Amino acid sequence: MTRIRLDIQYKGTSFEEWQKQKALKLPTLQGLLEELLSKIYNQPIRVLGSGRTDAGTHARNQVAHCDLPDVPENLRYKLNRLLPAGVSIQKVSQVPSDFHALASATGKTYIYRIWNHPVSNPFLEELSLWVPNPLDLDRLNSYGEVFLGTHDFKSFQTRGTPVPSTIRTLNRSLWRVRRPHLIEYQVQGDGFLKQMVRNLVGLQLYAHRKNLPPEALKSILEAKDRTKAKDTAPAHGLFLWKVHY
Repeated sequence: MTRIRLDIQYKGTSFEEWQKQKALKLPTLQGLLEELLSKIYNQPIRVLGSGRTDAGTHARNQVAHCDLPDVPENLRYKLNRLLPAGVSIQKVSQVPSDFHALASATGKTYIYRIWNHPVSNPFLEELSLWVPNPLDLDRLNSYGEVFLGTHDFKSFQTRGTPVPSTIRTLNRSLWRVRRPHLIEYQVQGDGFLKQMVRNLVGLQLYAHRKNLPPEALKSILEAKDRTKAKDTAPAHGLFLWKVHY
């Protein structure tokens, strides 16, 4: 068997989420890829991703791996012909047998996009959060700096799959203008808890509305209490931007 790495892009609004689960209304990417590969090879093929993404979250660079009996040169072409709109395989590459899409990852970068204009943008409404009131980037960046470094992010973990530790390290937590009226929050770290990025964004936007000082966010971080962190940003503004190895 040959271990293969798949680099995948998808629009999250077309799918339930990445990971297979029972009783979901929309297809999952993992389930879809396993179904297609199993049909191509006429045997069960398991696909493992770098981690879960919530329903509605997009991916510029989701990474998965699988073991295949052989790898035709046109595998990417075959898969892309069979996949529905909203998802594409960007790259198919052979990797060492010990490569693991999740366990081998050293970190991830996420981007959250906001359309900051009094009038909504219909072309971006599924790819960004519309915030009509002006945002102060200096204030937002004073909030973002609070989360840099190693902290216990329990206040920003939505209940879900239990994890051994809620301590994570962020080496980037920055707001910037991508282009006129399109604002991005970039966050990079060694790992993220369930809905952690959306909870970080939600709190910072809440603090901006209430004109809270950065110290208030620091207190919420140190509280290690999910009930203290207000608001969860919607999934459709979030992109898994890059998985680092």
